[in-house]
Amino acid sequence: MVMRFEGLDLNLLVALKALLEERSVSKAAERMHTSQPAMSAALSKLREYFNDELLIRTGREMAPTAQAEYLLRPIAEVLGAIQQAMKAKPAFNPREADRVFRITMSDYMASILLPRLLLLVRQEAPGIRIEVLPSDLLLLTRLERGEIDLAICPEKYLSEAHPSALLTQDDYVVVVDQENPCIAYTITLDQYLDMDHVVVNLSNDRSASFEDWFLEHFNIRRKYAVSVPLFSLVPSLIVNTPLIATMHTLLAKQLARHFRIRLVSVPQEFPALREHMQWHRLRDHDLGLAWLRKQLSSITKEMH
Repeated sequence: MVMRFEGLDLNLLVALKALLEERSVSKAAERMHTSQPAMSAALSKLREYFNDELLIRTGREMAPTAQAEYLLRPIAEVLGAIQQAMKAKPAFNPREADRVFRITMSDYMASILLPRLLLLVRQEAPGIRIEVLPSDLLLLTRLERGEIDLAICPEKYLSEAHPSALLTQDDYVVVVDQENPCIAYTITLDQYLDMDHVVVNLSNDRSASFEDWFLEHFNIRRKYAVSVPLFSLVPSLIVNTPLIATMHTLLAKQLARHFRIRLVSVPQEFPALREHMQWHRLRDHDLGLAWLRKQLSSITKEMH
């Protein structure tokens, strides 16, 4: 069935959204599970309707015109609202729900949240599945596109365009091998700066918040022996070595149950890490998502 508005086949709006977000006919076709010729035909119809090229080839890539840039946000919001309206139900019963929640979070948050969340879900909402995606530079893009239900990230990475709520706050400890002869249960700042560290960088372009803060306040980078992309790798690199690491307290306490590591008070007052939940503004009245946020908040309160 072809639905039209002002002479436009509304199915073409879905194609237009994919074209403008992917900036590629082939990638948009793949995303919509259609052929490249069919997507090219859709682009031709859209160009004719809007009397605008919409996408212009610049070298190997395609760039949106000013008209296309103007169209993307309202079209994305309209389609998002329609999608949510079709999914919406007057009530949410977790025991009867059959749903997948897609969440982006760091391995730090996944390590402390997922075991408790899955236990709760299995008991109270057996039809719900959790899909975790890595927290990376595409986080806000995925949120805008409606590809994730919830983003869990530090405060500095939040978008002002969408609602958010504080999930948890955590401080830091220094982690050392259980038998480290150089460190007792305290460490001085001089010792801290003199020792080799295991540091965590979340990506090549986005370092951990702590590392940024440390450089800003001490005007010196910590000496490091190895840099890794996952917090969960840290304890195995500490055991049986003189290396040290600075970790979030909640995660360090959890890992200390499984690794021969010891927690030492930090030599200076370091900044607390504030992790927030963020969701798309069109999902503000999603009762299932509200239920999930409530469970996550309850879990983190029990940890402290």
